[in-house]
Amino acid sequence: MMTWRQLRNYLKGKVFLIGLTFVDKDGKVIERYQTHGRVAKLTIDGFFKIIRDDDSIFRIPYLKETIRKAKFGAYREKSTGETVENPDFIMTWKVKTSDHTDLEEIKKHGYLPVP
Repeated sequence: MMTWRQLRNYLKGKVFLIGLTFVDKDGKVIERYQTHGRVAKLTIDGFFKIIRDDDSIFRIPYLKETIRKAKFGAYREKSTGETVENPDFIMTWKVKTSDHTDLEEIKKHGYLPVP
């Protein structure tokens, strides 16, 4: 079992493919979005700072249940057609939203869930 510090060090530099499924209050899928990047940092308070290819930062919480080890191979992002070669991990989230303007902000900057 790793300590939090060991986990943070282990995950630094790992490549994540991230999938967000946006759903409305009734659970109906509004949109699916994918992005990827390299972990710049896992903060002490539990947020990934992921650097994407365009140097933008995407923030998303660390939640063990949302992460699984990626199988070796090429993954194609459906929205962009971009291929991600051999990512280390895949992270998936279901994001409830009632405001479509939120979607664009989340896609730009990341997902910070409200308790």
